Order: sequence, then structure tokens, then C-alpha cells
Amino acid sequence: MKKLLVIIFILIIGVTNAQTYSNSWIDYNKTYYKFEVGSNGLYHISQSTLNSLGLSNTPAEQFQLWRNGEQVAIYTSVASGPLPTNGFIEFWGKMNDGKIDTKLYNVPDYQLSDHYSLQTDTAAYFLTVNPTGNNLKFTDNSNNVSGNTLPPEPYFMNVRGNYFNTQINPGYAQPAGVFVYSSSYDKGEGFSSRDVYPSTPLSVNFDNANVYSGGPGFSIKFAASGTANNDRNIRVKIFNSVVDNESMPYLNYLKKEITNQPISLFTDLNNIQVTFENTSVVTTDR
Repeated sequence: MKKLLVIIFILIIGVTNAQTYSNSWIDYNKTYYKFEVGSNGLYHISQSTLNSLGLSNTPAEQFQLWRNGEQVAIYTSVASGPLPTNGFIEFWGKMNDGKIDTKLYNVPDYQLSDHYSLQTDTAAYFLTVNPTGNNLKFTDNSNNVSGNTLPPEPYFMNVRGNYFNTQINPGYAQPAGVFVYSSSYDKGEGFSSRDVYPSTPLSVNFDNANVYSGGPGFSIKFAASGTANNDRNIRVKIFNSVVDNESMPYLNYLKKEITNQPISLFTDLNNIQVTFENTSVVTTDR
């Protein structure tokens, strides 16, 4: 029997716009030295380390640092010329987060928080030499406060967050005897708190807050996802005051910001308690 192989060519002609790719920052005429950062903090690259890479005579102003396709500002122990024996490069390093993961979701809004990555907590940094300039750097400057009569500000606005990583919520599922999950990144998928049952509210404490009693009020932002196929509401409390009671049935998710709440809700200005309650009548709901 003869087999017939049919090849179909489809030609699509259209107008497209130029696209920026994730590797468009790379200059293939340069050498990049890769190193990894797994936690937030101040990082120090010594002259001896640079010397081991053959960079001991590189002028300080020519160093350039990259992370996720963006330049990172650095501080060098001398503003220009080769670093001395005890010289160094310093920068504020950040662990990997979930901002890049957003591109993996069917809908970007399905990601409840981009604080943690589902891939790795380690970020890759790339050091290179760019003699042409336009390198981001911190520079020393004098702090002359003589004759400064500016009054102190009575308060400033501050964000305090609690980013749960107790478990990974697998996201949206179709109930088919057992839950069947999509291979795509779906609703609510990501790191989360423990399961919140009707009988076990979840409380979060923000200690040492030192809230200014005369401030303009506060906002609270939260995200949640249902992991059981039941009807429910989420009730949010500041201490014992209910500030939100929101429907979030079945395997849906919710992202909410509650604004313009009065400071008087804080019965303790230094240690603030936020509680999330599951009001489902199904005791096994979560």
C-alpha cells in the first residue's frame, strides 16, 4: 500500500509591530559575568574578585550591572579609574520574585501576588564593562544641613505586608470525582496561607507599627482564592470591626483594596491585627 504524504503550506501575510524580547538588552560584543542572589540585601564585590576575572584594571565608571533585562545602579569605592586594592562595587540585591511569572498565567490578573516566584527564589545578575557611558551609579554628595530650618514631618505613609508561603495553591480545577487542574497557570495559583475553614479564621499581626494617631486613615489590600466547590463569603476584620464582607463562591478568586478607613479602628496603634473569616455554612469549606 502506498502512503500519500500531504504537506500544506499556509502563508499568512500581515502587518506586525516591532516586538521587544526579553534578551534585547544583551550586547553580544560584551562579556557578562553571571552571579546569583537568593535574598534581599547589600552585596559587595571586592577588587580581589574582580582581579580573578581579569577586571582589576577596569575603570570604575565603566562597570555596568543588569537584572531581568534592566540596569541596576551600583556604588563604586572610587568614582573613576581602577579600583584600589581594598576597592569594591556595592549594590542592593533582590531575590527573584513573581513579576516574570505573570507572563505564564492565562490571564495576568489570576496571579494573586507577585512577591514570590513559583520557579525559584534566586535571581541572576550580570556584570559587564561598558566604556561608552550611561552606566547607572550612585555618587557621593555632601549633606549640608547648616541653615536648614525645615520643620519635621509629623508622619509618613508606610506599607506593611504579609506575603504567605505556607503552601502552594494549585489554582482553578474542574470537579470530576476528583479535582482536575489545568496545566496552565490559572486562577489563584501560587503561594498562599494555610487553608481557612469556617471554624479556623486566619489572623495576621503587624507588630511595632507605631501608627500616628493624627494621620489621614489607612487602606488594606488582600487577595484570596476558594479551594473547595462551595458558596462562601470572606469577612475581613480590623481587630473586632468588620471592614469588608465579600462574596467569593466556589473556586473563584478575589483581589480587593479597602480604602479610607479611619485610624480609630486601631484599638492598638502599635500592634495591628487583621482577621479573615470564612462564613460558609459548609464546615469543610476552605
